[in-house]
Amino acid sequence: MRSTRGLLVDRILRIRRDALDLKDLDNQAYLFRAALSELRTEATLRTKNQAATITTAVQSLRRDVDKLDVKMKEDIGDLKHEIQMEMDNHRNESRAESKTLDIKLEDMTHNAFVTIGNIRTGIEQAKWDNTRRGVAIFASFVLFIIISMELTSSPKPSYPPKEAAEAADTIDVTSTT
Repeated sequence: MRSTRGLLVDRILRIRRDALDLKDLDNQAYLFRAALSELRTEATLRTKNQAATITTAVQSLRRDVDKLDVKMKEDIGDLKHEIQMEMDNHRNESRAESKTLDIKLEDMTHNAFVTIGNIRTGIEQAKWDNTRRGVAIFASFVLFIIISMELTSSPKPSYPPKEAAEAADTIDVTSTT
């Protein structure tokens, strides 16, 4: 038993020599807590710095987005204005072309009516000329016939004509019963 006891004493001494005493444990716990606190502080500062960096970046991005939004709205407004101007110009050009076409059509219609009127006038003139010529030809023909009848002298029959009187003398008018 002595040997077991010797072993036990020897081992207890070795444990006391190798083992930490309460003061060392307190010191180690304090150092551990201090290191843990330092790590927490460092982590908190790192988190705050990262949060501040992220907040700054987010604010910068918001400003950029707001600037882009304003610029995009201005550009869209400009594009709308330009498109409206282009549409107005196209509409005005279309109206001008339509008016030009209408004017040309009216001019062609007017020229056609004038030409038709001139043709009608020419036809009426030709009708009247032909009527005058026909009347003149007919009058000259009648005049020619009258003159030729007057120029050809034929003995003028006396009334009663001689031949009729001679024939009446030869016919007995009383015996015809």
